[in-house]
Amino acid sequence: MNKLFKTLSFLAVIALLMTACGQAVQAAGSADNYQAVLGKSITNREVANFITSNKCSSDGPFQLCKNTGIALWLDSDQTVRSVYLYPTGTDSFVAYKGTLPLGLAANDTMATIERKFGQPQIAQAPQAGWESGLPEEGASPDHVHYWAIYKRFGVTIVYNSPLPNDQNATIYALIVNK
Repeated sequence: MNKLFKTLSFLAVIALLMTACGQAVQAAGSADNYQAVLGKSITNREVANFITSNKCSSDGPFQLCKNTGIALWLDSDQTVRSVYLYPTGTDSFVAYKGTLPLGLAANDTMATIERKFGQPQIAQAPQAGWESGLPEEGASPDHVHYWAIYKRFGVTIVYNSPLPNDQNATIYALIVNK
């Protein structure tokens, strides 16, 4: 009886460990863990798990994970340099359901984001006023979306308007860079 109990206990522990390990691998590949693949080669195990578990498909320098609202951009060395998140979805991508970086929300407007990224006008006197968190660079390369490039945060916010002063524009895509 004692030997049977030890055997069953051992099998239960093995099953528990296998379940925990399976969940850890699944977490490494989950859509919300896109930051773990930034800066890593496509041959890296975490990146391979991410691509497999999110059912990504290759399209030139991109790995498109349309069913999770994510695209990975690979440089010429096949290293993940940028992750595109589509928080409200597009024609091709479902809405990204994970947590957006920097406290951003899918329905944030340009005005809200500039406020979140801002700072006090005088560091020692926050009551003196607030400076908007304007991007270091901006462009409308496709004449449909305005790209606000925040180098200091490592993100580019692609708005659903081509105008750099459309304070009601919302996030079309968020690009996180390595």
